[in-house]
Amino acid sequence: MSTYKEIVGQKITKVSSDPENPRTGQMWYNTTSAQLKGLAVIEAWSSAANTTTVHGNGVVGFGTQPSGVIVGGSPYRTECEEYDGVGFLGGGSANTGRVYGGGAGTLTAGLYFGGGKSPGSANAGETEEYNGTSFSEQNDLNTARQQLTGCGTQTAGLAAAGYDNTVALDNTEEYDGTSWTAQNVVPSKRIQASMVGTQTAAYFFGGAINSPGGIVSSPTINYDGTNWTANAAPLNTGRRLAGAAGTSTECVVFGGFIPPGTGATERYDGTSWTTTPATMINGIRAGASLGSATAALSANGTSHPPGSSANVAEEYNRSTNVVNQGAWISIDNMSQARRYLAGSNSSNATTASLCFGGQTSSPGLNETGKTEEYNGTVWSEQNDMSTARISMGGFGTQTAGVACGGRTPGDAELTTTEEYGGTSWTSGGSLNSGRRYIKATGVLTAGLAFGGGTGGAPGAATAGSATEEYDGTSWTNGGSLNTAGLEGGRSGTQTAAAYFGSSPDTDGTEEYNGTAWSNVNNLNTGRNNGAGYGTQDSAFYVGGAPNLTTCEGYDGTTWATKPTISNGRSATTGDGAGPTGLIAGGFGPGISNKTEEFVPESTTANLKNFSTEA
Repeated sequence: MSTYKEIVGQKITKVSSDPENPRTGQMWYNTTSAQLKGLAVIEAWSSAANTTTVHGNGVVGFGTQPSGVIVGGSPYRTECEEYDGVGFLGGGSANTGRVYGGGAGTLTAGLYFGGGKSPGSANAGETEEYNGTSFSEQNDLNTARQQLTGCGTQTAGLAAAGYDNTVALDNTEEYDGTSWTAQNVVPSKRIQASMVGTQTAAYFFGGAINSPGGIVSSPTINYDGTNWTANAAPLNTGRRLAGAAGTSTECVVFGGFIPPGTGATERYDGTSWTTTPATMINGIRAGASLGSATAALSANGTSHPPGSSANVAEEYNRSTNVVNQGAWISIDNMSQARRYLAGSNSSNATTASLCFGGQTSSPGLNETGKTEEYNGTVWSEQNDMSTARISMGGFGTQTAGVACGGRTPGDAELTTTEEYGGTSWTSGGSLNSGRRYIKATGVLTAGLAFGGGTGGAPGAATAGSATEEYDGTSWTNGGSLNTAGLEGGRSGTQTAAAYFGSSPDTDGTEEYNGTAWSNVNNLNTGRNNGAGYGTQDSAFYVGGAPNLTTCEGYDGTTWATKPTISNGRSATTGDGAGPTGLIAGGFGPGISNKTEEFVPESTTANLKNFSTEA
């Protein structure tokens, strides 16, 4: 038997404390705890951010995790979404809507082929290439079909088996970047099977023979670019409509239909299949799958339980690190439930946030001037604002906050500005135009207020486009919004701000450069009355009417889905640097005092104690 030194090249080190950044395969003896320790491999599924669209059954995936694509799905969708390792963002739409097609390649060089298309579930031979931006039509498959499987690259793709709406097929075709060529047939006619690898080294498994009821666990079959050869490694659990990722010598299969649905995951090491301890959260079948044997993604399809289509997604990771997915967590509630409140936009909101104003009940003109501070653990009441109000703009920090505009109990738009010094409020310079449902960002000496309107509730108010800049003393007019709006989300500074999801342009986004606003990429899910926070190139937009749990993040170019909040709400406020931040109060349903904090994704070394026994 080889020793550790012979394998690794050094003896096990004695240390008094665990190393901060241990290497894979490294072991040490901790003299303080008297433990032999090292990094252990962990396998687990974790929830990923939802897709922007419910793609339903028969959605196709290709690429890596964290750089993949899902496209199509029921009912004959053309929508495409790209995954960035955290969330989904809209991609270019396919030219032909379809279900149960095949996919291969990467995000910037993808291949999408076959499937069933409307009307009447007609078989598709259509082939499209994806360049990371748009799909372009190419030469069709020689045999149009659905419920096939595929692998390979954009210039060396492989399509196998499938269904022609009558019988299962054994057809094999290879793609050379231009056209498809028929090859030797698969020894076993199957539908809804899985395949991984390349055009010259593929591995085919699972599915059903001739009909959906004939589920198989073996034989699994290898393809070498010319011939198919039976493999002596059956799946432990035969399944169809399963997800798969990896190569012909190292891959995973997950989910699928037995029946019923399953979340079981198996790993293939080139010799045999092993059922892993990692079980899917939703047990997805007929969903999109992509990635590798150590980092895979499953998205949409039908979950089990509860057995319904959804826009859920899950990540599989096998590594020496524990992956802690980003998530919203509940923290201490404010003492006063309220909606249409405002607050600071500080970089350290999770330890020093400020909220003020708002409406304490509905219906009725019951505005409050109540002010609360959050110290990272609890909210505490402070001195009230001089003028009770709702739907005002808020910006600054916990010790240098600003409230501007809004609506009074008498239902009048305010020009009033108040400044908070960490203890109490004092008067500041007045806005040039009074507005309700206004948004603001920046710091006390360099603030920015924009949008908002006059008269009535958000649906009845007249939206405005005025922008004003604050220097700590007075307001001056800046460049107007391109599209008038009210009750949107805000982020950034006086010279680098963003405004998004306002009414009536509920999916629009504009950026301010200190002089003028410019239109940029839209939100994936249009909505208004949500909470915005962060910077211009790291913004979050959370919730929104009608009391949504939706969350999206902006990187300065595009919006992508993020983990959803626990409590759907609108008329809330947000504070933070992005992505770290919090939201407080709102409506959903009923006026709320709930607060949630976003904890970004992180990884931690999976340190384990090992036995010294032989």
